[in-house]
Amino acid sequence: MKVSPSIISAKLEHLATEILQCESAGVDSYHLDVMDGHFVPNLTMGPDLVKAVRRNTKKKLEAHLMIDRPDKYYGPFLDAGADTLLVHAECLVDFKKLHTDITSAGGDFGIVVNPETPLEHAIPYLEDARILLIMSVHPGFSGQKFIPATIDKIRRAKNYITEKKLKVEIEVDGGINDETGSLCAEAGADILVSASYIFSGNIAERIGILKEMGR
Repeated sequence: MKVSPSIISAKLEHLATEILQCESAGVDSYHLDVMDGHFVPNLTMGPDLVKAVRRNTKKKLEAHLMIDRPDKYYGPFLDAGADTLLVHAECLVDFKKLHTDITSAGGDFGIVVNPETPLEHAIPYLEDARILLIMSVHPGFSGQKFIPATIDKIRRAKNYITEKKLKVEIEVDGGINDETGSLCAEAGADILVSASYIFSGNIAERIGILKEMGR
Protein backbone atom coordinates (compact mmCIF):
# COMPACT_ATOMS: atom_id res chain seq x y z
CA MET A 1 0.00 0.00 0.00
CA LYS A 2 1.25 3.48 -0.83
CA VAL A 3 0.92 6.05 1.95
CA SER A 4 0.74 9.83 1.54
CA PRO A 5 0.78 11.70 4.86
CA SER A 6 -1.31 14.86 4.87
CA ILE A 7 0.86 17.73 6.06
CA ILE A 8 -2.21 19.61 7.35
CA SER A 9 -1.87 17.68 10.64
CA ALA A 10 1.91 17.95 10.96
CA LYS A 11 3.42 20.24 13.59
CA LEU A 12 4.70 23.01 11.35
CA GLU A 13 7.20 24.19 13.95
CA HIS A 14 8.77 20.71 13.67
CA LEU A 15 8.11 20.19 9.96
CA ALA A 16 11.60 18.99 9.03
CA THR A 17 11.71 16.53 11.95
CA GLU A 18 8.29 15.06 11.20
CA ILE A 19 9.07 14.72 7.50
CA LEU A 20 12.28 12.89 8.46
CA GLN A 21 10.22 10.46 10.56
CA CYS A 22 7.89 9.91 7.62
CA GLU A 23 10.84 9.28 5.32
CA SER A 24 12.31 6.69 7.69
CA ALA A 25 8.99 4.83 7.59
CA GLY A 26 9.05 4.67 3.78
CA VAL A 27 6.26 7.03 2.73
CA ASP A 28 5.63 7.30 -0.99
CA SER A 29 4.51 10.93 -1.26
CA TYR A 30 3.13 13.85 0.73
CA HIS A 31 -0.37 15.27 0.48
CA LEU A 32 -0.73 19.07 0.67
CA ASP A 33 -4.23 20.42 1.30
CA VAL A 34 -4.75 23.78 -0.38
CA MET A 35 -7.99 25.54 0.66
CA ASP A 36 -9.10 29.00 -0.45
CA GLY A 37 -11.94 29.64 2.01
CA HIS A 38 -14.46 29.64 -0.85
CA PHE A 39 -14.53 26.16 -2.38
CA VAL A 40 -14.36 24.78 1.16
CA PRO A 41 -14.98 26.60 4.48
CA ASN A 42 -11.35 26.71 5.56
CA LEU A 43 -8.15 28.52 4.61
CA THR A 44 -4.83 26.70 4.53
CA MET A 45 -1.46 26.59 2.83
CA GLY A 46 -0.25 28.27 -0.31
CA PRO A 47 2.81 27.81 -2.55
CA ASP A 48 5.25 28.95 0.16
CA LEU A 49 4.45 25.97 2.37
CA VAL A 50 4.78 23.66 -0.63
CA LYS A 51 8.28 25.13 -1.09
CA ALA A 52 9.06 24.44 2.57
CA VAL A 53 8.04 20.79 2.23
CA ARG A 54 9.96 20.45 -1.03
CA ARG A 55 13.14 21.67 0.67
CA ASN A 56 12.86 18.73 3.10
CA THR A 57 12.06 15.84 0.76
CA LYS A 58 12.60 14.43 -2.71
CA LYS A 59 9.39 12.40 -2.52
CA LYS A 60 6.41 13.18 -4.74
CA LEU A 61 4.26 16.09 -3.59
CA GLU A 62 0.51 16.11 -4.28
CA ALA A 63 -1.19 19.48 -4.10
CA HIS A 64 -4.90 18.92 -3.42
CA LEU A 65 -6.42 22.09 -4.86
CA MET A 66 -9.64 22.75 -2.96
CA ILE A 67 -10.04 26.08 -4.71
CA ASP A 68 -12.60 27.66 -7.02
CA ARG A 69 -10.22 28.42 -9.89
CA PRO A 70 -7.52 25.76 -10.22
CA ASP A 71 -7.18 26.81 -13.85
CA LYS A 72 -5.92 30.24 -12.72
CA TYR A 73 -3.67 29.21 -9.83
CA TYR A 74 -2.12 25.83 -10.73
CA GLY A 75 1.12 27.41 -11.95
CA PRO A 76 2.53 28.68 -8.64
CA PHE A 77 2.06 25.25 -7.05
CA LEU A 78 4.03 23.54 -9.80
CA ASP A 79 6.69 26.23 -9.53
CA ALA A 80 6.83 25.63 -5.76
CA GLY A 81 7.66 21.96 -6.27
CA ALA A 82 4.35 20.08 -6.47
CA ASP A 83 4.47 17.06 -8.78
CA THR A 84 0.76 16.20 -8.99
CA LEU A 85 -2.17 18.60 -8.93
CA LEU A 86 -5.44 17.09 -7.70
CA VAL A 87 -8.45 18.99 -9.05
CA HIS A 88 -12.06 18.61 -7.95
CA ALA A 89 -14.63 17.35 -10.46
CA GLU A 90 -17.04 19.83 -8.85
CA CYS A 91 -15.07 22.83 -10.18
CA LEU A 92 -16.51 24.72 -13.14
CA VAL A 93 -13.45 24.58 -15.37
CA ASP A 94 -12.44 23.15 -18.74
CA PHE A 95 -10.80 19.95 -17.51
CA LYS A 96 -9.37 18.91 -20.87
CA LYS A 97 -7.60 22.26 -21.21
CA LEU A 98 -6.50 22.20 -17.58
CA HIS A 99 -5.04 18.72 -18.03
CA THR A 100 -3.13 19.90 -21.10
CA ASP A 101 -1.88 23.01 -19.29
CA ILE A 102 -0.72 21.06 -16.23
CA THR A 103 1.05 18.31 -18.18
CA SER A 104 2.62 20.84 -20.56
CA ALA A 105 4.07 22.57 -17.50
CA GLY A 106 5.59 19.29 -16.33
CA GLY A 107 3.01 18.20 -13.74
CA ASP A 108 0.70 15.23 -13.35
CA PHE A 109 -3.09 15.61 -13.28
CA GLY A 110 -5.47 14.01 -10.80
CA ILE A 111 -9.25 14.20 -10.46
CA VAL A 112 -11.11 14.37 -7.11
CA VAL A 113 -14.70 13.51 -6.20
CA ASN A 114 -16.46 14.60 -3.01
CA PRO A 115 -18.59 12.12 -1.01
CA GLU A 116 -21.84 13.38 -2.51
CA THR A 117 -20.50 13.48 -6.08
CA PRO A 118 -21.31 10.42 -8.21
CA LEU A 119 -18.29 8.55 -9.51
CA GLU A 120 -19.64 9.06 -13.02
CA HIS A 121 -18.68 12.75 -12.83
CA ALA A 122 -15.00 11.76 -12.79
CA ILE A 123 -15.10 9.00 -15.41
CA PRO A 124 -14.67 11.30 -18.47
CA TYR A 125 -11.31 12.43 -17.06
CA LEU A 126 -9.83 9.14 -15.84
CA GLU A 127 -7.99 8.38 -19.07
CA ASP A 128 -5.99 11.59 -18.59
CA ALA A 129 -5.53 11.27 -14.83
CA ARG A 130 -2.68 9.73 -12.85
CA ILE A 131 -4.76 9.65 -9.66
CA LEU A 132 -8.47 9.38 -8.84
CA LEU A 133 -8.85 10.82 -5.35
CA ILE A 134 -12.02 9.66 -3.61
CA MET A 135 -12.92 11.82 -0.62
CA SER A 136 -14.15 9.78 2.34
CA VAL A 137 -15.08 12.91 4.33
CA HIS A 138 -16.42 16.30 3.32
CA PRO A 139 -13.34 18.34 2.46
CA GLY A 140 -12.26 21.25 4.60
CA PHE A 141 -11.19 19.95 8.00
CA SER A 142 -8.99 17.19 9.38
CA GLY A 143 -10.25 14.72 11.99
CA GLN A 144 -13.66 13.90 10.48
CA LYS A 145 -15.24 10.44 10.59
CA PHE A 146 -14.93 8.16 7.58
CA ILE A 147 -18.08 7.93 5.41
CA PRO A 148 -18.90 4.20 4.93
CA ALA A 149 -20.47 4.67 1.47
CA THR A 150 -16.95 5.40 0.23
CA ILE A 151 -16.19 1.67 0.14
CA ASP A 152 -18.73 0.99 -2.61
CA LYS A 153 -17.40 3.94 -4.61
CA ILE A 154 -13.87 2.54 -4.38
CA ARG A 155 -15.04 -0.89 -5.56
CA ARG A 156 -16.92 0.56 -8.52
CA ALA A 157 -13.95 2.72 -9.46
CA LYS A 158 -11.58 -0.26 -9.26
CA ASN A 159 -13.86 -2.36 -11.45
CA TYR A 160 -14.11 0.39 -14.05
CA ILE A 161 -10.36 1.06 -14.10
CA THR A 162 -9.60 -2.65 -14.41
CA GLU A 163 -12.19 -3.17 -17.14
CA LYS A 164 -10.90 -0.22 -19.19
CA LYS A 165 -7.24 -1.09 -18.45
CA LEU A 166 -6.49 2.43 -17.27
CA LYS A 167 -3.29 3.39 -15.46
CA VAL A 168 -4.90 5.68 -12.90
CA GLU A 169 -4.37 4.89 -9.20
CA ILE A 170 -7.15 5.16 -6.61
CA GLU A 171 -6.34 7.34 -3.62
CA VAL A 172 -8.61 7.75 -0.58
CA ASP A 173 -8.56 10.75 1.76
CA GLY A 174 -10.46 11.35 4.99
CA GLY A 175 -10.79 9.53 8.29
CA ILE A 176 -8.12 6.99 7.36
CA ASN A 177 -6.80 4.91 10.26
CA ASP A 178 -5.90 1.27 10.91
CA GLU A 179 -9.55 0.14 10.58
CA THR A 180 -10.82 2.28 7.69
CA GLY A 181 -7.53 1.90 5.82
CA SER A 182 -7.98 -1.85 5.80
CA LEU A 183 -11.50 -1.52 4.39
CA CYS A 184 -10.24 0.77 1.62
CA ALA A 185 -7.41 -1.59 0.77
CA GLU A 186 -9.79 -4.54 0.49
CA ALA A 187 -12.04 -2.48 -1.80
CA GLY A 188 -9.17 -1.70 -4.18
CA ALA A 189 -7.44 1.50 -3.02
CA ASP A 190 -3.84 2.00 -4.10
CA ILE A 191 -2.90 5.04 -1.98
CA LEU A 192 -4.04 6.04 1.51
CA VAL A 193 -3.92 9.67 2.65
CA SER A 194 -3.88 10.07 6.42
CA ALA A 195 -3.55 13.18 8.55
CA SER A 196 -4.49 13.10 12.24
CA TYR A 197 -4.04 9.31 12.54
CA ILE A 198 -0.40 9.54 11.48
CA PHE A 199 0.61 12.75 13.20
CA SER A 200 -1.23 12.23 16.51
CA GLY A 201 0.75 9.13 17.41
CA ASN A 202 4.01 7.38 16.66
CA ILE A 203 4.52 8.54 13.08
CA ALA A 204 6.73 5.71 11.86
CA GLU A 205 4.65 3.02 13.57
CA ARG A 206 1.36 4.26 12.11
CA ILE A 207 2.77 4.67 8.62
CA GLY A 208 4.07 1.11 8.91
CA ILE A 209 0.59 -0.14 9.83
CA LEU A 210 -0.97 1.58 6.80
CA LYS A 211 1.71 0.33 4.43
CA GLU A 212 0.88 -3.25 5.42
CA MET A 213 -2.75 -2.84 4.31
CA GLY A 214 -3.89 -5.06 1.46
CA ARG A 215 -1.05 -7.57 1.72
